[in-house]
Amino acid sequence: MESINIPITDISSTFHPLLQTLQPSSTADGIAALLFLLTALGYLTRGRLWEKPDPYYHLYFERPQQQPGQTSARSQTSRNIAQRLEEGDHKLVVFWGSQSGTAERFAEQLGRECSARFGLNSLVADLSDYDVETVALIPQSRFAIFILSTYGEGDPSDNAAGFWDWIKKAQDQGVKLDNLRYLAFGLGNSNYKYYNRVIDVVADALDAFSATALLPKGRADDANGATEEDFQAWKDDVFAMFRNSMRLEEKLVQYQPAVDIQFTAPNERETQHATPTHQSHSNTCSAIVPLTIKNSRELFTSGDRNCIHMDLDLTHHPDIYYKTGDYIGIWPCNLEEEIDILLSSLGLHSRKNEPLSINPLSTNSKRHVPSLTTLTMLFRNHLEISGPVSRKTVLELAPFAPTPDAKATILELGQNKDRYAELTANTHITLARLLQLASPTEPWTNFPLSWVIESLLPLQPRYYSISSSSVISPRKLAITALVSNRALSAPSPGQQTQTIHGLTSNYLLSASSLPSNSPIPTPTYNHLDGTKLFAHIRKSKFKLPITSSTPLILISAGTGFAPFRAFLSERSKLHSIGKPVGKMVLFFGCRSPDEDFIYREELEKMKEALGERLEIVTAFSRVGEGKTYVQDRVGERGREVLEMLDSGASLYVCGKASMAREVDGRIEEVVKERKGLADAAVKEWTDGLKRRGKWRADVWG
Repeated sequence: MESINIPITDISSTFHPLLQTLQPSSTADGIAALLFLLTALGYLTRGRLWEKPDPYYHLYFERPQQQPGQTSARSQTSRNIAQRLEEGDHKLVVFWGSQSGTAERFAEQLGRECSARFGLNSLVADLSDYDVETVALIPQSRFAIFILSTYGEGDPSDNAAGFWDWIKKAQDQGVKLDNLRYLAFGLGNSNYKYYNRVIDVVADALDAFSATALLPKGRADDANGATEEDFQAWKDDVFAMFRNSMRLEEKLVQYQPAVDIQFTAPNERETQHATPTHQSHSNTCSAIVPLTIKNSRELFTSGDRNCIHMDLDLTHHPDIYYKTGDYIGIWPCNLEEEIDILLSSLGLHSRKNEPLSINPLSTNSKRHVPSLTTLTMLFRNHLEISGPVSRKTVLELAPFAPTPDAKATILELGQNKDRYAELTANTHITLARLLQLASPTEPWTNFPLSWVIESLLPLQPRYYSISSSSVISPRKLAITALVSNRALSAPSPGQQTQTIHGLTSNYLLSASSLPSNSPIPTPTYNHLDGTKLFAHIRKSKFKLPITSSTPLILISAGTGFAPFRAFLSERSKLHSIGKPVGKMVLFFGCRSPDEDFIYREELEKMKEALGERLEIVTAFSRVGEGKTYVQDRVGERGREVLEMLDSGASLYVCGKASMAREVDGRIEEVVKERKGLADAAVKEWTDGLKRRGKWRADVWG
């Protein structure tokens, strides 16, 4: 390259006339001035003339099935649901609101069966894909089905948030839906106080808007793993209504694939999915990125439990940030053992690394996996192959059984509800293990891969409360995870006892490279390099008050303490720089102070720094004769808790849903006694605190 020589004394006139007066006193000063100007120029043109980000980079994480340069078909369709139904001659729309993917899978399954069995051309619709007010335009000649999940403290799924807001506003606007005919089914868990609240509120609102319910709403309860059974029972009622009230003729149908799957020759697109890629639906989540593991440490080991702390680095992702109280979604991988069993059971182990193309057979089919992948990548990174199998799924396997004995085993399990319940109560039956159980020697070579892809849930992230403060550590976040391993009885005589590994917690433990002291062997992930995890940040409403002087009541058990570690660290830091900090009372429960009291030393240091501003109230369930839980301590200190709430304190609960429900009950008892209120008035009092954000809960299970 030809060099270009510009006299240093001419540089100033090149950039601005005012700089002509800044003549260098020496050659060294001139060089320094040149370097300064070049640095400034580089900074100002960054992202425009150099280091431009790849405009398609995000597609590899958000829409792995879409090639760079393509336009999403979703963006080309109308957002008017009535118009969309008219254009496609659809007789019904199945709306879904799903957080984990179960409601979405139910909606797709129901849509296919309505079309195949009753000739009802069905549109399966993500609620966020349409303008919610156009639901009012659906004519009486068509009808809608709503399958909506409830999670957390009565919250809608992310993709149903817009519909939820519209429903609540429409109640005050006199909206009329005289022409709308609908069916409704909700997914929830009765361990939570607001069990199936979303479907209850939606159905009540639709009725108030003069819509016509074709059947009473259905509700699934996942507290005892009955979601699939509850959905099947409701679906049977729906189909009976089709036959009897609508006089629709039902056809006997055989399985018809919704996707075409072909093993293909390698090509240049093969490398697109050499690393895990996932799909993100929500604007409440950041992009999915590989985060570097900075360091890890074990917090405790006790029997079949151990707990780890892990720090993840955000330095290389300037667009990714978190706020204190947010969640991190970890995208796990399935266990190699489970992948091997499934490949062997299908007779496809020898083809596990061949390129595989997957394409929808109709425009109404939605692909959850990449269009080009391999069986190894498909089973490792994209499908929930480690989840339990429903009884309905068991029955669907019968036509593909490799031997008469295998078919008989499958039919016995699928048709005998008690036999299936007995098996699943004592063992963990995944698809792979079910195939192996029914046919230990003969592979299921007639089993269509399309069925596996259509019937299994896409692999979902597992969420953890971030246990660090963004004020103290903005570019490094912490996770606190309890690693779960359980030993269960063998599925049949002569087989070895099963070990059920927590999928994501063991993935974190393996990625941390920490040695496990648990008596139950920890699984290994041969493909991990031990340095990175795929993750994204999800926004949370579980936030500290804006004013640091607001008193806090923090109630937690076990790893529910994770967000409170961040809260207390932040308050401690503010106190150290002279900011006013309100009184804080921490209720913390675990088994024993010597067994699983996580972050004990950190807490003691914060207590020393904060003095009377922090009080720690502990509850240990395995110490002494009687079991004492955190809700017991809350009840004992109920008068003080009530006084703090009345004086403006904010209350936070984090842990298992059953614990949170008990805490609610103890506080409500104190309110009823101290204020002399009736049950309805007590509920209004607590609901008022929650509406104002003075009582927040982050619970699970």
